[in-house]
Amino acid sequence: MSFGVKKLVVGIPVGKSGSGNSEEYERAIQWYANVLGFKIEWVMGIASLKLENGQQILLFGEEDDENSLWYTGEIKRNPHYSMQFSTDNIEELRSDLIKSGVAVGEIILDGGGGEPIMMFCDPYGNRFWAVEEKTIDRVKQARALGIAQPADDTTGNDLLRYL
Repeated sequence: MSFGVKKLVVGIPVGKSGSGNSEEYERAIQWYANVLGFKIEWVMGIASLKLENGQQILLFGEEDDENSLWYTGEIKRNPHYSMQFSTDNIEELRSDLIKSGVAVGEIILDGGGGEPIMMFCDPYGNRFWAVEEKTIDRVKQARALGIAQPADDTTGNDLLRYL
């Protein structure tokens, strides 16, 4: 069943809204453009930014009103990974982020799926993770780990059912 969803755009909180601090908001927009390479599409209360591949994010100021679309509650007390960035070279990305003054975690060489991963934060406390994309045969990996078995499939495809 399809509901007609065409794409996903993620909103990221970057400070309080209505605080009268437009300079902080502008710094946030520039940080995402200068450090992570987003192109600023438009700014009208919220900001729309895009990567070269067309993936889009919205930056918004947090609001205290629980009925607001921009309400984030206690997200800063309990931060979580809100977005994954993929890269071809995680060591180079880490080095570039550090040069830009970004809080960056150590690289974990086998982040559970076989790829190197690391955590980093924007200046507003949002935690992200980066993964170095590698071509990994997930079927072979699952079999080697003993966590998969052939699925009931009459098409002849090499499908697995994970235990």
